[in-house]
Amino acid sequence: MPEAGCFRQIEEKHVSQEVTTMLWSPKMDLVALATVLGEVVLHRLSWQKVWTLAPPGEEIKVRGLAWRPDGKVLAVGYSTGTVQLCDVENSDCIHSITLPHGITCLQWVAEQNLNDESNASQSENYCADTSDTFLPKLQPLNKSYGTIAKGQSEDNVEDGKKLKGQTELNVLVIGNTLGTISLYAYGIFPVATIDMTSATNTKIGNVYCGGLSQDLRLLTLMVETLQGDAQTSDISILSIDTSLLASRHRELRILALKFGQILTLLSYAQATIRQMKEAWEDILLEMDTKLRKFAEEKYKLVSGTVSNDFLELLMFGTPSSELQSFLLHELTEKGLKKLGHSIETSYSNIQKLVLKHLQSVGQSLVYYLTELKGMSLWYDRFGVLGLSPQCIQDALNAAGTFMLKSVELQQVIDGSMKNFKAFFRWLYVVIQRLSNEPIPPELSKMTQQDFNFVAEFLKENFTEEQDGSSGSAGFKLERVGQYLKDEDLAHPPDGANNPWTDLLNTTPLLKDSLYPCAENKSLTQVFSDLKDSIDAAVNKPSMTIGQSLFHGGIYCLFKQPSETSGKSDKLPPYKPTITQQTVSTNGQMNLFTAFLESNSSCEHCYILRQSTQLTHGAVVMEMVRIEFKHLGPIDLNSSSAARRFESYWWQLQSVKAILK
Repeated sequence: MPEAGCFRQIEEKHVSQEVTTMLWSPKMDLVALATVLGEVVLHRLSWQKVWTLAPPGEEIKVRGLAWRPDGKVLAVGYSTGTVQLCDVENSDCIHSITLPHGITCLQWVAEQNLNDESNASQSENYCADTSDTFLPKLQPLNKSYGTIAKGQSEDNVEDGKKLKGQTELNVLVIGNTLGTISLYAYGIFPVATIDMTSATNTKIGNVYCGGLSQDLRLLTLMVETLQGDAQTSDISILSIDTSLLASRHRELRILALKFGQILTLLSYAQATIRQMKEAWEDILLEMDTKLRKFAEEKYKLVSGTVSNDFLELLMFGTPSSELQSFLLHELTEKGLKKLGHSIETSYSNIQKLVLKHLQSVGQSLVYYLTELKGMSLWYDRFGVLGLSPQCIQDALNAAGTFMLKSVELQQVIDGSMKNFKAFFRWLYVVIQRLSNEPIPPELSKMTQQDFNFVAEFLKENFTEEQDGSSGSAGFKLERVGQYLKDEDLAHPPDGANNPWTDLLNTTPLLKDSLYPCAENKSLTQVFSDLKDSIDAAVNKPSMTIGQSLFHGGIYCLFKQPSETSGKSDKLPPYKPTITQQTVSTNGQMNLFTAFLESNSSCEHCYILRQSTQLTHGAVVMEMVRIEFKHLGPIDLNSSSAARRFESYWWQLQSVKAILK
C-alpha cells in the first residue's frame, strides 16, 4: 500500500500510570487523562504537565470526563456518584454535584442554530441582566485565613462558577449505574432527572453513553437492558424527545445563569462564615493561652474559679494571691496590651465580615430571588418549566431571615466589644495600681456603666466550671460564638423592651408581610435553612421537565454478558464509546451516532442516523454497518461489482425498515 494512504505514528509519549480515559480539549492544546489510581492529569500537546487532580478518596475511580464547550471547565465523574467541575487554569473545584449512584458517562453539549433573529430581538426585552447597576460588589475575602487561593483575583469572587461570557446554553449529560440520566445547564442548574426504568418499563442497568443533539431536541442513550435472570443483558439504544428544552432554551439559560449567581453568593457566604469561626477561635486561643496556667493552679489548689477571682476583684478591689501573681508576673502590662490588641483585631475582623460581606450577600440573594419570583409568575415563559412561586417565596423569606440574623449578630458584636474594652481597661488600671505605677487620668475613674460592662463580660465569657484535665481556662466568648454553632441560641437576645417587637406582637397581621426573625436559631442554622429552601425551589423545574420528556423508543442492538453480582463498583467488560454530530440537511436536523460493537479492534462500525423531529410520535432511525477490510481489485463495470453494491444497499434498506 502506498505510503500516502497509511496512518503514520508521529510521536510517542509515556505516562507513569495506566490511562483509562483521555479527552482532548475542544478549544486548546490540552488533553485530560484519567488513570487507574483515580487521578486526572492535564497535559499540553507538547506533553508539558499542567496540573494533577488527586482522587477524592481511596479506591475511587474516574468514570467519565467532559469538557465544557468553551474548554474552560473540565467535568470529572467518579465511581462514588460525585461530579466535580474543575477550573482548567488551576484544577480548583468550582462546583460539585453529588448523585446517589456511580457515574458511568458524561457529555457536555452546546446549543447550535437555535437563535433566529426574530425571536432573539424579542427575548432581549426580559433577559438583560442589570444586577451590576444595583447590587454591591463582593469584596475579596481575607487571604490570611486561606479561603481564597493564591492568585485569585477580585473578578473570580464575582464569577465563582465561571459563567461570564456564556451567551449560548450548554447542557451536561450525566448517566449512572442504575439507569438514571441527569441534565445540568452549564453543569450547575438541574434541568431534568429521568429514571429510564420507569420511563420505558424496562429494567435498565448502566447508562454507557448519552448524547444530546445540538438543537436540544433529541437525547440518545446507549444503555444496558437487563433480562429476568440478571445474568445476560442487551445493549440497546434509547431515544428521548427533549423538544421542551429546545422550545424553552432561552428561559432555561436565564434561570441557569441566575442560579449560578445565587450559588456563587452561597459559596461566598459559607466562606465568610468559616472565616468568622476562625476569628472567633483566634480569640479563644489568645485568652486560653494567657489564662491556662492560672486556671491550672486554681484547679490544683481547689480555691475557686477564674471567674470568681475576677468577680471578687471587681467587687472588693482586692485580688487573691494567685490572681495578683498572675497579673504582675504572667500577664504583665505589656502582655495585657498585646492581648487586648490581638483580641480587638479579631473582634474587628468578625465585625467587618458581617458588615462588608454577609450583609452584601443577603441583599444580593434577596434581589436575585425576587427576580426569580417575578419570573415564576410569568407562567407562559417560566411557570411551564415548573418554577413554583411558593417555593421561591419560601427561599425569599429564608434570605430575609438570614439578613435579619446578620444584623442581630452585628448588634451582639457591638455589645460584646463594649464589654471587652471595658474589661481590659479595668484590668489595665488594676495592674498599674498593683505595680504602684501612675494611672492615666482618663482611666482613673470608672462609671457605674463601666462596672456593669465588666460584670457582664465576666458573666458572659467565663464558664463557672473548668476542666482541669484539659487545662482549659474556661473562656468561651459565648454571646458571639453561639451564632456560629449549628445549634439553637443558648442566650437569644431579649426583645421584651423593644418597641418594634411590641408592635409585631400587638399586630399579628403585620407578621405575614415581614421576613420571619427565627429568634432562637443561630446564624449557621439560618444559613442551612436558606440553602435547603433554595435547593427545594431549584429542584422543582428538574422534576417537572423530567416528567414531561417523551420516550421515543428503545431498540436492542446486540447482547452481552452482564456484570457479576457483588461488583457494582466495576463496569461491565464492554463499555461502548460513541461519537455524535448534529448535521442540518435541507432544514432538517439529524443526529449521527457512530459506535463499535467491541472494545477491541474490529472490522466494522455502526453509524446511526436519527431525525431530531418526531414522526407520528416516534423517532425515525436509520443505521448502516461499515466494514473495514481489503476488497481486492474491483472493476466497477463488471457484473460482480454491481451485485456487491446492490447487496450493500439492500442490507442498508433492510436495517432502515426494521428500525422504523
